[in-house]
Amino acid sequence: MDVGTASVPQIRGVSEGVLIAWRRLSRRTSFLSRELGLELFYVPDRPPYLKAAWRTLTFLRSRNPGVVFTQLPQGPLLAEVAVISRGTGFKVVADVHTGFIYPTSLKEYILNKPFHTYLHKVDLVLAHNKLQTSLIQEKANISSEKIMIVYDPIPQIPQNTKAPKLNNVDISKSIVFPASWALDEPLDFIVAEFLESDTASDHTLIITGNWRRNKKLYRKLTELSEKKGARNKIALTGYVQDDEYYHILKSCKAVIAVSKREYTLPHALWEAIAVEKPFITLETETMITEVGRDYPCFFTMSSGSLRKTLEACLDERYLDAREVARSKAAELKLRSRNSIESLRKTLTEMQISTTL
Repeated sequence: MDVGTASVPQIRGVSEGVLIAWRRLSRRTSFLSRELGLELFYVPDRPPYLKAAWRTLTFLRSRNPGVVFTQLPQGPLLAEVAVISRGTGFKVVADVHTGFIYPTSLKEYILNKPFHTYLHKVDLVLAHNKLQTSLIQEKANISSEKIMIVYDPIPQIPQNTKAPKLNNVDISKSIVFPASWALDEPLDFIVAEFLESDTASDHTLIITGNWRRNKKLYRKLTELSEKKGARNKIALTGYVQDDEYYHILKSCKAVIAVSKREYTLPHALWEAIAVEKPFITLETETMITEVGRDYPCFFTMSSGSLRKTLEACLDERYLDAREVARSKAAELKLRSRNSIESLRKTLTEMQISTTL
């Protein structure tokens, strides 16, 4: 199917609310819709989004919702919903993913910059972290009163999971990289650093995610591991079902949660927090601001940095790193829950004002 809708229970949710996503459905969006009790409408269309625009118009006319969330960076989605809202009166919430406000290529700039002005026409703008809030204010000239930080909901890890079929891999001695195979993930750098580290002597690097999104990079990684004579040290799983994926997360030794893109908190960070595992992460200003400079498992993109971090956090000081990670997990879990509760309260007030 190229259009997906999902009704979720309205327990403590937003009455008559929907969340709309085009092109690609993020895990944050799925979890946020479930957390808030929003109906989810997803159209995996591509630019110029003609099919998506028509189906979204038809969907909104049939639902007549009270609140509509838009998953950005799809600027045309934001523009369409903002324009439709003028005639119908529903409230609009823009969930600003980093690519919308912080383009890193000419293509992203062309696709997103013209739609920044529509952020002025929505009722609420959601940012994902503190630095992104400042960026939205700067780039789109949006007042701080209109922006709310809402961290990713913490994934609910099921108690019963299913062990995946990974040949000759001891998951208890593995590091997992939940990859989206996007350009902001330095997969080749991480694989090269891992294979050069002492950690690779008795650990396996498991890389999940649909590698078919980047076949060129997949070939590069397999060639690199073959060249090093360490093909059994890198496990490229491809897409795995949730019950198998969560089993890997629960059973692994640590999680690599990385994005080279500034103003981004990788969703893998929240998954590591959910299972209270040490997370190996890139030392960006965003991560330092949110996690704290005292966290022991940061690395940089300089040669040898990740090797040293892996060896320290997984071998020499693993017990210390695990305790710090658990402390950070408790802190960030609370921050996530509080931000979602604040959003619920704000949405309730918005809906009340609509009925007055």
